[in-house]
Amino acid sequence: VGNSNSVPTEDTSTGSGRAAYLESKWIVIKFAAGNIFTGTYLKTDGTNGILGFGRPFSAFPSKLSFDYKYKSMPIDKIDKNSNLADLKGKPDSCNIYIALWHLEEDEYEDFQGEKYPLIIRTKPGLEQHLFTAEDPRVIAYGQFTQGNSVEQWTSETITIKYKNTELTPTHILVVASSSKYGDFFTGGVGSTLVLDNMKLIYE
Repeated sequence: VGNSNSVPTEDTSTGSGRAAYLESKWIVIKFAAGNIFTGTYLKTDGTNGILGFGRPFSAFPSKLSFDYKYKSMPIDKIDKNSNLADLKGKPDSCNIYIALWHLEEDEYEDFQGEKYPLIIRTKPGLEQHLFTAEDPRVIAYGQFTQGNSVEQWTSETITIKYKNTELTPTHILVVASSSKYGDFFTGGVGSTLVLDNMKLIYE
């Protein structure tokens, strides 16, 4: 409907290459958080998205490190179908998380004959289907949220906490968003996350 709000930028933490520039925007009729994720964008359903989350992965990282900058704007867009009205006027937050799944053969979700660990459907109502860290298939998880503006490149590390070390991961998910509640079409127009130099750390 409009220009992409998730684009590459030459403003990087290392002075070379490109970083991810994620900006929350009001695009014609709807709020859209800038975001990136490991997976596949499958389909647009009206003004909503259908996404296939996750990629095959079988290692045991202990941390996820990255460099970032963030501009937090006041939350000025709240979807009428959400219960987040009390957030209006409060500072927006960026959100970055990592999850490791262990899936058995019968635990995949199907979309048009293709299998994914999780099919995300952002459409509000009964059809909405979003990620939750409490999913029993998730064996490890870590999250970083920042609600203040950070003008200079800053390094951060997420510790990945394992709920089960007996099972080997089958898939990995990394998600970054310029508005924490972007899944619910809620956030501050102009909130911007610039993300670079992401690394998995093994100990």
